[in-house]
Amino acid sequence: MAAVSHQEPPEQDGRPTDGGEPEPAGLRELVAAYPWLPVAFGLLLSALGVWAFAELAEEVYRGGPVIRVDEHLLRVSLELRSGALVGALSVLTWLGDVLVVLPVSLVLGVLIGVLRHRWGPLLLLALSSAGTGLAVYLFKIMIARPRPRVVDALVLEDGFGFPSGHSAHAAALYLMLGAFGLRLLSTRWARTAAVTAAVLAVVLTGFSRVMLGVHSPTDVLAGWTLGASWSVLLLSLWLSGEHLPRVINTLVARKRPG
Repeated sequence: MAAVSHQEPPEQDGRPTDGGEPEPAGLRELVAAYPWLPVAFGLLLSALGVWAFAELAEEVYRGGPVIRVDEHLLRVSLELRSGALVGALSVLTWLGDVLVVLPVSLVLGVLIGVLRHRWGPLLLLALSSAGTGLAVYLFKIMIARPRPRVVDALVLEDGFGFPSGHSAHAAALYLMLGAFGLRLLSTRWARTAAVTAAVLAVVLTGFSRVMLGVHSPTDVLAGWTLGASWSVLLLSLWLSGEHLPRVINTLVARKRPG
C-alpha cells in the first residue's frame, strides 16, 4: 500500500491569495452599495439641527438661563480683546457678509458649471443663500432680540441679534463648498484642505461676531445651526434626486420574473 503524503498548506504572508478573503470594504464601497445612506443621514442631521435651533430660539425668547451664560461669555471676551486680534477679526468677519457670500456663491457656482459641466451646484448655492437670508430675516423679526449690551460693539450694526446672519450665511455657504470639494476633488489632500478651510471659515466668522461685540454666543450658535441645517437638507435632496432612478430600477428589477 502506497504511503500517503501530507502536504502542508502554503504559508500566509498577509497578501491576498487566489480564493482568499476579499479586502475589507471602505466607506466609498458602502455608499456605492447603499446610495440612500447619505440621504438618510443628511435628513437626520437636518432634522436634529432644526430641533436644536428651535430649542435655542425658545430659550432666548423666554429669557432662560442661556441669557446669563451669554453675558458671562461676553465679559470673558473682553479679556481676549487686543489691537491685533480685533483688527484681524474686523476683516475676517466679512466672510459671512452678504456682500461677500452672494458673489462667492455666484462665481464658484458658475466656475464649477463651466469646468465640470454640472450646474446643480450653482442652483444649490443660490437656494442656500436665498433660503438662509429669508430665514434669518424672519427669525430676527419674530425673536426681536437686541444686540449685546454687556460689551461695547467695535463695529456698527443695526437690527436685531438672533440669529447671527453672518454666522448663518458662513455655515450655509462654506460647508456646502466643503461638500462639493469632497465630491469633485480627486486627491485626498485636496479634499482635506477644502473641508478644513470650510470649517475654519465658519468658526472664524462666528468667533469674530462675538469678539466684536455685535452678537451673543447663542446668536452665533443659532446661526451656525440654521445655515448648516438648510444646506444639509438641500444636499440631501440633491443626492436623493441623483440616486432615485438607480433605486427605482433596482426595486423594479427585483420584481421582474426570471
